[in-house]
Amino acid sequence: MAKLFPFKGILYNKKKLKNLAKVMSPPYDVISPDLRDELYKKSEFNIIRLILGKEFPGDSEYNNKYVRAATTLSGWLRHEILIQDPKPAIYVYEQVFTVKRQKLRRLGFISLLRLEDMGRGKVFPHEETLSKPKLDRIELIRATAANLDCVFAMFSDEKLKVLKVLKQATKRKPTIELKDHENTVNRLWRVDQRSAIGKIVKEMKDKPVFIADGHHRYEAALRNKAEMKEKNTRFTEEESYNHIMMYFTPVENPGLVVLPIHRLIRTLPFLDVARLEEELKNYFEVTEYPFGPRTLNKQKAKLLRELEKRAGRHAFGMIVKEVGKLYLLTLRNVEAVDVLVEEEKPEAWKRLDVTILRALVLERILNVPNEEYLAFTKDADEAIDKVKNGEFQIAFLLNPTQVSDILTIAGKFEKMPQKSTYFYPKLLTGLVINRIVHGEKVV
Repeated sequence: MAKLFPFKGILYNKKKLKNLAKVMSPPYDVISPDLRDELYKKSEFNIIRLILGKEFPGDSEYNNKYVRAATTLSGWLRHEILIQDPKPAIYVYEQVFTVKRQKLRRLGFISLLRLEDMGRGKVFPHEETLSKPKLDRIELIRATAANLDCVFAMFSDEKLKVLKVLKQATKRKPTIELKDHENTVNRLWRVDQRSAIGKIVKEMKDKPVFIADGHHRYEAALRNKAEMKEKNTRFTEEESYNHIMMYFTPVENPGLVVLPIHRLIRTLPFLDVARLEEELKNYFEVTEYPFGPRTLNKQKAKLLRELEKRAGRHAFGMIVKEVGKLYLLTLRNVEAVDVLVEEEKPEAWKRLDVTILRALVLERILNVPNEEYLAFTKDADEAIDKVKNGEFQIAFLLNPTQVSDILTIAGKFEKMPQKSTYFYPKLLTGLVINRIVHGEKVV
C-alpha cells in the first residue's frame, strides 16, 4: 500500500530573493561541469551548492562537498534564505513547455511517501542503478539530513480523481512561478486544506507507483533508513527518515513526455562501411538519404519524419562518419532477434527498440567492445553533428520508449536497458525541500 503524507516544506524566502529563477537548478544528474559553473555564478544561494557542490584538492573526511552542503543548508535556514512552512501541505506542481511546436502541460504533486523496498510493495523501479552515483547520494543525505530534490514517479489515475483535485488548486495564484533555463514555465501551489489533502491521500493509497527518474536517490534513502533503523531500538516506521519527498504525475496526463536517447559510437577498429551496409540489409529494410553540404538539413528532416512514422515498427536512423548519406533502418522480422536476447526476459523487454539495437546491431553486427565506446544524447541534431565533425564514428537515432512498455516491464519486476528513457522536462530542483528531523515522526 502506497502511504502518502503532507509535510512542512522548506522554500526559498521571496522576501529576501526577488528572482527565484537565479537560485533554481536542473536535477544533479543532468548538469554538465559548464552548467554547474554557470549556476554557481548566478547566485550565492543557488541550490547547486547543495546538490552538486564543487570538490577541491584539500578536501578531507571533515571538509568536503557534503560537509559544505550541510553547513550551507544550516546557514541558509538560520538566516532565513530558506523558510519552513508552518503547516503540513501537499504541493501541486505544474510545468508548461513546448515539444515539436506543441504546447503541453504536465500536472502533478509533491508529497512524502513512506519508503518501501522496490518491487516488494507498491513502488516499482524501471532502470538499473550504478554504485558510484548511489554512494554520492547516500553521502549527501547523511550529511544534510534532507531530501533536496524530488524523485519523479508515475501512477494511474484512470478516473482522473486526483487530477481533478490538482486542477482545482491551480485556480489560485501560485506560490511560485518562474521560467527555467529551458524556457519551461514552473508553477507551485501550496495545498494545506485537510479536505484536499485527504482526497489525494485516499485515492493514492492502493495505487502502484512507478519511478521515472530518481532511482539513485530512492535507493540512497532506503540505505539511510536502514542505517538509522539499526541505531533506533524503537523503530515504528513513522520516523521522518522512513519517508522520501516525491513528485507524482498521472500516466494519463497528456504532458507526460518521454524523449528518445540516441546512441553515439566512438571509432571502432577496422570498420568496413560496405560490409556494414550488407549485414544491415540481412535484417532491415534500408532507405538511404544522400546529402551534400547544402542538403543535409533537408535530408535530416526527411529522415526524422519517416523515423517518427515508423514508431512501433523497430526503426532506427543512422549516420556514419565520412559517408555522405543518412540511413533509415526498419526491422523486417522481430522474431529473428529473439535468439539474440536473454530468454528469461519478458516479451515487452525483448521488443524494446533499445534492446533490439543493442543485441542485433551493436553486439552482433558491429561487435562494440564495451560500454566505453558508447555515449548518449537526447538531441538528434547533436548526434548527427558529432559524427559529421568526427568526434564519433556512428550515431543511431531512436524513437522514444512508450510509457505503456515502461509500466509493463517495471510491473514484472524487470529493469530496462541502460538509457532507455528521458522524461521531459526534468523537474526543477529548489522549489521545495524536505528536512529529515531525527526524532520527529510523520503521521
